[in-house]
Amino acid sequence: MIYITGDCHGNYQRFTKYQRTKLPFLLGEDDYVIVCGDLGLLWAKDKEFEYNRKWLSSLPFTLLWVQGNHENYNMIAEYPVEMWHGGKARHIAKDKIILLERGQIFDIEGKTFFTFGGASSHDVQGGILDRTSPDFRKNKRRAILSGLPFRIRNESWWEQELPADTEMQEGRHNLSRAGYSVDYVISHCLSSDMQDKLESYYGGGPGLYERDILTDYFEDLEGKLQYQVWFCGHYHVNLRLDEKHMILYKDIVSLDDFQ
Repeated sequence: MIYITGDCHGNYQRFTKYQRTKLPFLLGEDDYVIVCGDLGLLWAKDKEFEYNRKWLSSLPFTLLWVQGNHENYNMIAEYPVEMWHGGKARHIAKDKIILLERGQIFDIEGKTFFTFGGASSHDVQGGILDRTSPDFRKNKRRAILSGLPFRIRNESWWEQELPADTEMQEGRHNLSRAGYSVDYVISHCLSSDMQDKLESYYGGGPGLYERDILTDYFEDLEGKLQYQVWFCGHYHVNLRLDEKHMILYKDIVSLDDFQ
């Protein structure tokens, strides 16, 4: 069976044995749980990473994930790309924790999934600072005094959060080969128009979530791609935005509920 959930940000409480007993289903060794970005495992090479990797590897199911915007992309790049179920993937723990690369189509339990992780960070109003800059300390002090959230390049923010043109082209190529038809889409963010729809749901106008090359890329795909449901995370809410778009945060849902 296949299950899907949203952002973890390094907090894996939902996967503990106690929390799993509260689910209406039993997660077993033949099951997959897909995280729609911001898994938060690959952040720093420290004891916490080693502990979490070991603990997540001990869970009875296989953990799959796509990139979010809060991931250490330099650390991700250290893991080799391998072919897995028809698409490119990286095994963080062999056959237990697997990153599904951008622009790929995976065949899992007879269902096809187009995967494309990444998103723009919205918590950078205080700036993206560069530690190699001679003004780093001054800029950091200014950011702290402003009270606005900031991040540091290659420490808490990575430019690879948005895709390269080659990744988007590969996605189009793979979808073209599939006749622009898959069963499900797994991403971290939504398309530009769907972000606007989310803002309208909250009662506000456009502007909360800015469009970028990735949301516009998804907007282009929305006009061509046939699929049953598009799953994403990023927005920290559990919400069925419409019949074809499901935003997930801490909930774990069964794919069977969307067929």
